[in-house]
Amino acid sequence: MHTLTLDYIKKILGKLGYEAQYQKETNQLYLTLKTDQVEFPVFVRIYEGDTLLQLLAFLPSPLDQDKIGDIGRLLHLMNKELDVPGFGMDEMAGILFFRAMVQIPNKKIDENLISTYMNVIQVVCKSFFPTIQAVASGAISYEELLKRAQTG
Repeated sequence: MHTLTLDYIKKILGKLGYEAQYQKETNQLYLTLKTDQVEFPVFVRIYEGDTLLQLLAFLPSPLDQDKIGDIGRLLHLMNKELDVPGFGMDEMAGILFFRAMVQIPNKKIDENLISTYMNVIQVVCKSFFPTIQAVASGAISYEELLKRAQTG
């Protein structure tokens, strides 16, 4: 177990093959997660007295105002089905994201926890982004998606 610091997280991310950069102005780490030709900006920040770790992956898909209802319903459904829910959207900024907030007791963290959450983010982004992007772009409606899922 190591003390939770951005320097330690950056070191572990490097061992895992991620090139994280420190952003002084925001006091967080930034990296790009690449899956199947898609790049997901990921930000890592420590909150609340060094006992809460946030990993935030932005989904690179524009959010049209007329699709907010469909996307909200879709993200809610996905969160309901996931063991580690975390999909969200910021309607005002028009952005979609996946966020993991991890409680870090005693300000101590194990590198396996960082590895686990980076794997979760990678799998979730790779698995669900195509569906989210299809609904966000209007290629398919939420209702049509549900019909297809029900008829198998």
